[in-house]
Order: sequence, then C-alpha cells, then structure tokens
Amino acid sequence: MGGKLTTASEPARAEAQAWRWEASEDAQWAYGAFFATLALGQVPPLQALRLADLPYFMGLATLTIYIGAHRGLASKARQQISLRQGALAPVAASAALFGAYLLVKWLPDLNLQTLFDAYFWLVGALAVAGGIALPLRRTAGSLGATSLRVRLPRWLLLGDDGKPITSADAAPSDFAAALFGLAVASVDLAYGHKIFGLNNMIACLIATDILQLLGLRSFRVAAVLLAGLLAYDVFWVFGSPRVLGDNVMLAVATSDVLVGPTRLLFPRAAGGVGEASGFPFSLLGLGDVVVPGLLACLTLRFDASRATDMRARAAAAAEALHRAVGASGPGLSDDAYMCAGADAAAAAYDTVADSEAESRRHMQDGAAGARACSAFAASDAVLAQRTYFVPTIAAYVLGLGLAFVANAITHLGQPALLYLVPATLGAVGGTALLRGELDRVDAFTDAAQALGDAALAPVRADEPRTPPT
Repeated sequence: MGGKLTTASEPARAEAQAWRWEASEDAQWAYGAFFATLALGQVPPLQALRLADLPYFMGLATLTIYIGAHRGLASKARQQISLRQGALAPVAASAALFGAYLLVKWLPDLNLQTLFDAYFWLVGALAVAGGIALPLRRTAGSLGATSLRVRLPRWLLLGDDGKPITSADAAPSDFAAALFGLAVASVDLAYGHKIFGLNNMIACLIATDILQLLGLRSFRVAAVLLAGLLAYDVFWVFGSPRVLGDNVMLAVATSDVLVGPTRLLFPRAAGGVGEASGFPFSLLGLGDVVVPGLLACLTLRFDASRATDMRARAAAAAEALHRAVGASGPGLSDDAYMCAGADAAAAAYDTVADSEAESRRHMQDGAAGARACSAFAASDAVLAQRTYFVPTIAAYVLGLGLAFVANAITHLGQPALLYLVPATLGAVGGTALLRGELDRVDAFTDAAQALGDAALAPVRADEPRTPPT
C-alpha cells in the first residue's frame, strides 16, 4: 500500500513532466554564485576596500535578475502589467514615496515598524524557503524525492482556477528549506534588519519572487513603464531638493523610522564623502533591481518563445522510427522498412515542430485580459538561445557601473534608473535593429501563463485520483 496519490488528468501529468529551470545545473550555478557573493560580502578585509560595494551590488543585482527571470519561465501564473498600469505606475510610486517621506519627516514617533516587521518576517520567510526549495531538492539526493503528502486546509490556498488546493506532494528537503527560511527571517527580525548579509538575502529573494510572478505585457509597456519610472527617480532625487528643499528619495532610503529588506546594503568604506556619508552603508534600492529586471524577464520570455528544441525533435523522431520498425511485419523489403521508418520519424519531427510553432503563436497572441492561458512550455533549449536576454544583462551591468562612477565623481546620490533604463532599453532596441527584428519585437505580446508545475505539485479537491498502489 505504499506510493503516493496522483491525478488522473493529462494536463497534470504534462505539468509534472515540464522542464523547470530550478532543477537544472544552470540553476545550481546561479544559486551557488548568489550565496558565494553574499558570503564574500561578509569578509572584513574585502569590506575595507574602496569601491568594493560596486562588484558586490553588481553581483547580487544581476544574479537576482537572472534567477527571477529563469524561475518565471515555468511560473503557472504571472500577473501582467498593462499599458495603462505602466503609465500610472510612476504616479502611484510618487504618492507612496511622498507619503513615506511625510511620515519620516513629521511623524517620526509614530511606530509602524511592528507592522512592517511582521509583514517582512512572513514575506521574507516565504521568499527564502521558496527560493531554495527546488535547488535543495536537486542536491539532497533521496531526501529531495517527493515522497510525502501534506494536507492543506481548504481555505489556505486557491489554484489558478479558483478551486481550493487540499494537498500537495512534498520532499523531506522542503521542510529543511522551510526551517531555513523561518530561521533567516527570525534572526533578521531579532537584529532589527541590521545584519546586512541577511537583509540582502531576503531582499534579493523577495525580488526574485516579484520577477517570477509579475510580468510586462509587451515591449511597448516596458518602454512606457521604464521611461516613467526614470522620470520619477530623477525628480525625487534631483528635483525634490529644489522644490521641497530636501532630497526625498535619500531621506526615505536612509531613514531608521521604517526599516526592512527594501534595499541592498554594504558597509561604507572609511573616509567617504557626499550626501549620505553619515549613513553607515552604501545602498542600492530594490526598485533599481526589479524595474530593469522586468525588462530582462520579458526578453528571456521572448527568447524562449522563439527557441528551437532540436533535441526534443530528434528524440521524438528516434522513438517513432523505433516503433515503426518494430511494428513492421515480416516479409517487407529493405526499402519498405526504410520508407516506413522515415515516414514515421518525419511525422514525429513535424509534430514537435508544429507544437513549437503553436507555442509561439500563443506567446505572441496573448488574450486581452490581465491573465491569459498559454500552451507555452519552456525547455532547456532557451539556455543556448538567449539572444536578447544576455545583451540586456550586460547593459544592466554597464548602466549600474555608470551610476557608481557618477556618484564617485559628484559625491551626490544618483538616480540609478537614469543610467539603467537607457542602457537596457538601448540593448533591446540595438539587438533588434542589428538582427532586423524591430517589427517582431514591437509586435510581441507575452502570454500571462506558462505551463509548469508548482514547487509543491498541488492536488485540487475535485481532481480524480488513481488509488494508491
């Protein structure tokens, strides 16, 4: 009577077999580099080096974008940002920032930190546990196998179709990931978010969740959103001192009134000068990671929608050839055997190719709503065909470097988006221009939903199940 319950539906089986980046060697490398960067940042001799914050922030920011973008390839549901929402985002961000500034400036004794602490403890624990769960499964051997069934209250989780999820398959390593997430969030809370390494780990993994679950509908939306947030960033850094007599962005970012994992920190080298020289850390706002990261995610999904999985085509053709030859009766001539096998292999090859073409059509012809279903199933073929993603990441590194150079020259806080937005949008436009694909890029519409199983394969209350064996 051993074994685990399974669903009987074909879609569920297809989801269970779908490729997930988190289970790949590429993911192991990315997570290893991420945690290595965090560890190197804790070495005191490195902290004392001038400009050590630049490679540290570059490493964490680019790896955060890299991980979030690739995790999003198999995300079951991605909330899309429409053109209207992209245009209104700078207004909403300005209202939130100015509200926080008024709170910091005029109500410094109003204690909202307890609410912030509770929120970030929960979100941080979930982000850390969810971020390492699947990579940990891969490295945990037999403890990473899904051998446990966890029952969930009907009110706790809803699936994408609105129906309750009543149970989930889990691995023993998942419980280790959950305990690690709770421990990291609890220690960070106990020390008031002042251990910068833990703060950065939580902030980056929250950002990967955002990039996994939130997406841009098209490159037009990306241009509107990024241009608007560039103007927002420039005004509140450079314009607010002239209008309000104070740098609103800097005042909020360096305040101790509201503290949480909303920024990346690195100890400031001794002898620093500038606007924020009294603040003990160099900092990079999480928005300077997430906003360009949304564009990078879109470029990767564009690459994935066009990726050709030759290995899948070859495997399907080989399997069809084997079946055709095995099913052929005695007495056939060699030519007949060859023709039967060739026809079967060609048909199987074309079937996979047609499926890829249909996926591209779905990806580039998404439904009109904020959520849409898609037949798109990412494969590891995209890892060798990241035509737009790689230049975007390189441009992000360049833009961030320029922001730090400007800061070192002027000794003034810099709106990082002033450098990141032109660099990343320019990389996308330049790549499209060089490849003669401006029309394709302009016409691309991302589907909001991709085929892929959840981290803990959910079973809904009304799904048929095969009996345990």
